[in-house]
Amino acid sequence: MVVKSSRYHWVVRYAHWLTVLAIVLACVLVDLVGDGGSEGNSPPSLMLQGHYLAGLAVLALLLPRILARLTTPAPPIVPAPKTVIAFAAHGLHLALYAFLLVQPILGILQVNYAGQLVSLPWVGWSLPALVGPDHAAHEFVAEIHETLGEVFYWVIGAHIAAALWHHLLVRDNTLRRML
Repeated sequence: MVVKSSRYHWVVRYAHWLTVLAIVLACVLVDLVGDGGSEGNSPPSLMLQGHYLAGLAVLALLLPRILARLTTPAPPIVPAPKTVIAFAAHGLHLALYAFLLVQPILGILQVNYAGQLVSLPWVGWSLPALVGPDHAAHEFVAEIHETLGEVFYWVIGAHIAAALWHHLLVRDNTLRRML
């Protein structure tokens, strides 16, 4: 007899919570850098390098997370939500996964278009450049990266609010599946 788990696969759960930590770290570090970040060809500050590292962690955690989600069944929500709620949840999750992929790539492009490499603190190496220096492209990608980051504060907030709504008001197992 096969017993279905009431929680997501451990890879999904650990990748989820490590991603949360990486996103929080990336946001805190970039806020600490503020407008005094690295410009032109000046070397990035240690906080900015930490932001890069946190962004790369988000990207690196995405692959095992997606593979685990594709190869292991999601535990059912009990009691099952209405169709419109399930549809909204799928849309929100697609937006979150898109963010987890696109935002770090935009960050890498922004750094490369500024004529810099994404350097990793404490290990002494850098990622190869994806593109060459281009001031206009740098400004454009920087604006998209920043705007998308601000939009996703709201999307992440909606995700958190929905999880709490399910847990505290609906009282289903949505949140417990990820704990």
